[in-house]
Amino acid sequence: MLGLPEAPPPPAASGAQPGEGGDATPATSNLASNLVEPFRRHLKTCSKLPAALSPSDNVSVKLRVPMTSDGRLAGEPALIEGSASIKGVELMRGAIAALAACQPYPMLPADRYGEWKVLDLSFTPHDFSP
Repeated sequence: MLGLPEAPPPPAASGAQPGEGGDATPATSNLASNLVEPFRRHLKTCSKLPAALSPSDNVSVKLRVPMTSDGRLAGEPALIEGSASIKGVELMRGAIAALAACQPYPMLPADRYGEWKVLDLSFTPHDFSP
């Protein structure tokens, strides 16, 4: 798999689709929506939109994020896909910085670690505080 961490099984029907509403959405986890929403809210409270971006910019990135069982980053998030532009690069950098700054993620239950060991998260400018 080209050196990427092994991903968990595809998502269960939780009603949340990757990238819906411009929020960071775990795409490869089976997390119920009652856990996804607190994760998104927490991430938005401690992130800031990079100066090179505006909320109206039409850019997005998807990152593969390895996690430890205590809700911290297990390694550097890896780019899976993204907008091919300088603003896409800025969004990726901002998302990685936000993921690092906002840890730990206590809303991720340790007893369900197998479901969120590796998260695929989509980001747009709307995922950041202005």
